[in-house]
Amino acid sequence: MFELPVRPGPEPRTRGPIPHGQLNQISPTTMQEELWQRMRSLPGVYLAPTHVPYPEARAIHLAPEFGTGPEDAFIKRSREFAHLHPQQDGSLHMTLPQLVKKEVTEAGWGIPHPIQNTQLVYGPRDREEMETVWKILLESYAYARGKSTQV
Repeated sequence: MFELPVRPGPEPRTRGPIPHGQLNQISPTTMQEELWQRMRSLPGVYLAPTHVPYPEARAIHLAPEFGTGPEDAFIKRSREFAHLHPQQDGSLHMTLPQLVKKEVTEAGWGIPHPIQNTQLVYGPRDREEMETVWKILLESYAYARGKSTQV
């Protein structure tokens, strides 16, 4: 079973549905960049524009031979499964299995997108939060690869 610690403090303010993002408690730029480097280094990942109306977002896509997950493991029937919002926001959207979405929401790490199949995950504010956000992102990656045990 996928479990997360409860995110400390109040949840950040958000906006949306389009664009959907985080308004305060912004992740430090250095953490955003570290997270981006981790995201883009996953095996089978390639970089391409996002398929959502937030052109400044940096998206990761999964090559077909790596991505054998269900249709809803990808954003808008593309190969994209996650993207990182611009520095003034620092949150992410990603696809996740339903049980993981529920845990992310209940533990206070994010909220479902109001009109898409993605989950908004709040940007990490410190090193400990970085590891939790990375754990969530790895679930998105496993889901897109067809290897999630949380479905």
